[in-house]
Amino acid sequence: MCAERTTPRLTALPVAILLIAAAPACAYVGPGAGFGVMTSLLVFVNAILAATASLLAWPVLASLRLLKRLRRTHRPIARRVVILGLDGFSPEIAGTLMSEGLLPELSALAGKGTFTKLATTRPGISPVAWSSFSTGVNPGKHGIFDFLAPDRRRHIPVLSSVATGRDGRGRPFARMLRRSEPFWKRLGALGLRSTILRVPITYPPEKLDGFLLSGMCVPDLRGTQGSYTLFGVGAGHRPGGIEIPLAGPAGGTWSAGIPGPEDGGRMLTLPVGLSRNGKGWKLTAGSSAPVSIEPGSFTPWIRLAFRRVHRSAICGIVRFRLTVDGDRPLLYMTAIHPDPFRPPVPVSHPQLYSSYLAGLLGPYATLGLAEDTWALMDGAVDEEAFLDYAWQIFGERRRMLADALRRNRTGLVVCVFDTSDRIQHMFWRQGIGPGSPIREMYRKCDALVGEVAGRLGRGDMLLVISDHGFASFDTCVDLNRFLIERGFMVLQDGVGTVSDSFEGVDWSRTRAYAMGLAGIHLNLAGREGAGIVQPGAGADAVTQEIIEALLDLRDGEGASVVLSAERAASIYSGPYIGGSPDILVGMRDGFRASWNCVTGGAGREVIYPNDRHWCGDHCCDSALVPGILFSNRILDCSSPSILDMAPTVLDALGTDPPPHLDGRSLLRAAKGGTA
Repeated sequence: MCAERTTPRLTALPVAILLIAAAPACAYVGPGAGFGVMTSLLVFVNAILAATASLLAWPVLASLRLLKRLRRTHRPIARRVVILGLDGFSPEIAGTLMSEGLLPELSALAGKGTFTKLATTRPGISPVAWSSFSTGVNPGKHGIFDFLAPDRRRHIPVLSSVATGRDGRGRPFARMLRRSEPFWKRLGALGLRSTILRVPITYPPEKLDGFLLSGMCVPDLRGTQGSYTLFGVGAGHRPGGIEIPLAGPAGGTWSAGIPGPEDGGRMLTLPVGLSRNGKGWKLTAGSSAPVSIEPGSFTPWIRLAFRRVHRSAICGIVRFRLTVDGDRPLLYMTAIHPDPFRPPVPVSHPQLYSSYLAGLLGPYATLGLAEDTWALMDGAVDEEAFLDYAWQIFGERRRMLADALRRNRTGLVVCVFDTSDRIQHMFWRQGIGPGSPIREMYRKCDALVGEVAGRLGRGDMLLVISDHGFASFDTCVDLNRFLIERGFMVLQDGVGTVSDSFEGVDWSRTRAYAMGLAGIHLNLAGREGAGIVQPGAGADAVTQEIIEALLDLRDGEGASVVLSAERAASIYSGPYIGGSPDILVGMRDGFRASWNCVTGGAGREVIYPNDRHWCGDHCCDSALVPGILFSNRILDCSSPSILDMAPTVLDALGTDPPPHLDGRSLLRAAKGGTA
């Protein structure tokens, strides 16, 4: 059992009361049920204390909230704004399926309110676009330009949104790197409470007046963005996970060790055992109770407690899926998600909110990138297993949203669903015909829209948005090999290819390098650790030379590869533009930066086929992949952008957007327009 820690006091009376009412009755029962019931009991006790304190403070808090609401600059047109984020939802596909009568709920919204394309950021990549959604500003003002950012002094790629390390006392820390302020914090200053569920780039969670469950970039217990484990006949590392042999059967049991987090330089492990149980199978993992496991099905979430010497255990949750080849079992284990009952890293604000949801709904996926695309690409699971897991995560998110809509009757509710993005990445080649997983996904998302719309009151405003659309990914473009062939990057003597992190690059002769999904950086003197390109006229000349070479790039059939190549300084504005690439590359439909050059590698070919299961993408020119905007209100449809969402919500709830925002309110030209 995980060692107990002091649980922070809830600051909100409604949640405290809900915890009292719901946690004991809805405690998770199954593997590790003893831990679940114990934790729910502790949540119950803490909730009683929190409710008592909140009741005593209620008159003062209510008065303060009322005074804050008097700060609104004009009369609101909505009592509550609900934003349903469908990551990657394409306006072209939505329009096609609507015309076929397959998306009745979205068609109803379009008929009485608004349906239009929503311009994404440059590039149209989730961390960039959702950061601009949250802040209402361009990337030059929030500092997120890609999934990865260059550590310019060391010439290695790092996560763009989170800095991790250890403080002076050796304690691990995580720090948010996205700058500017999310618009829901401004709502808190007006006495309006928000519930923010799984919006990307909200880890680590920031304080707000309300509740937040972090999304993209929450790490697993191994410190990665999601590494699965495959227990089978082989051993070694796969691109997205680890393969470990199952020993046995000894006494009828196959066994192995589960690699977990590190503690003091050593890896913590737990045992896993698999044995016949009559005609079925039985699984044990760590100290959890045995659970039946049927081939082709996922187990419920199982809690793992990795014990440390003289310190509290590190707790995570996993699910297993068994396949059997003859008499030989093959056991897939998901990444080890932080346990929402007792997360070893903060995943919510307040901290007790993740425990509240687990007590109410049972354990749930907390990893930032929860759907296991790598396992499908590596062949660790098949398409059926991938979809099964993805839709179960979708169901967890749906129940969280229903709870938020029930509790948060005024102010703001935002929930982002990632399933739409992941399924299109993995099944784009199958199209949208009958039986296609993408077609099924759009219909299920349409039903979700209907559920949300059915829970709205007369004064509620609904926005259904996506951060970008989708395009095909048929061909890889190795931008680092392109730079090598054009003489802008030079490898060390004897080095032919680079696997990762620019190992083997001769920085004394390299003028430019590619990293991430859409950018090229100059090796600038005074900025990069071994920079050689002089700022000013020298840098301008190199930049222009690279842009011209990119626009001249052709594939094997003579077709142009790059649609746009521009200086970032002509696109972005703001104090953090120095962190951006120097050149933004927008490729044509079908092309994307190659897998190896994203993380600082260079292969042997500039252009080659993409043979991976990941066959759809949105990392081409952003003009090709706009998102969607539906609303039950009439909005201004003249070139709306994802940057417009923050000022539109602020305007709808009664306050003028601050002047530093780059977006505009879509209510201005349609003020008062309702259906």
